[in-house]
Amino acid sequence: MIVGINCGHTVSGTIGSGAVGYINESNETRMIGYRVIEELRRRGVTVIDCTDNYSSSVSENLRKIVAMANAQPLDLFVSIHFNSGGGRGTEVYTYNGEKFPQAELVCSNMAELGFVNRGIKNGSSLYVIRNSNARAMLAEICFVDTQSDVNLYNQVGADAIARAVSDAIMGNRMEEELTMSQYEELKRMYSEQNARIDVLQNEVYKINNPMIYNYIDENMPEWAREAVEWCVENGIIVGTGEGLGLDDTKLWTCVVIYRLAQQLV
Repeated sequence: MIVGINCGHTVSGTIGSGAVGYINESNETRMIGYRVIEELRRRGVTVIDCTDNYSSSVSENLRKIVAMANAQPLDLFVSIHFNSGGGRGTEVYTYNGEKFPQAELVCSNMAELGFVNRGIKNGSSLYVIRNSNARAMLAEICFVDTQSDVNLYNQVGADAIARAVSDAIMGNRMEEELTMSQYEELKRMYSEQNARIDVLQNEVYKINNPMIYNYIDENMPEWAREAVEWCVENGIIVGTGEGLGLDDTKLWTCVVIYRLAQQLV
């Protein structure tokens, strides 16, 4: 089995370095991605590092990543990312939203660690998914700008998350390291804590920002959601610890940019 692993974006502080919130996407993709590489190699998998640290533009970064992946006879290409724009949990993008085992296992294994399972989504518009010769998936580990997600991420730790992703790539459910009762207690505790935090965040948001869209979840209009997700993924808009801060005008701008980009493909 030959697997390509990409630690998403360039290094922190450079062009295309990803989202920044309570944690830095660029730093964390490398924290998880390189652990996944080590874990897979320990298990006898041939792994190709498809990470690009420095590029002059987002487009150049994406082209370099795909070129590294397509230069090898990969069985699977995996790009590690972190989400932004509000929300909670783990989601995986595949071509046409294909629900193949490794992609579904990333979500279910992360759910075993306490993260919300946001499921498989259509990533056909994403450059690395659309242009990779091998079957590809882009895994969004959690949200850098949602405090409850970051708290859980820090508590679980990079090693456990890397093992969960590695198990998924190998086609396995996460290896049991805690007893079932310990897992259930951990999930219950974080579920209660996260629910309280998210309720408070939502109430503050409703009071202070009635016309601003900080999240890509239920509060964002359906007509803008796909375009905003694409703009976030391609570094056109970047969230902060406060969210995306988009009003209706900015939503329409994202839609226009997205539609123009589709015409140019």
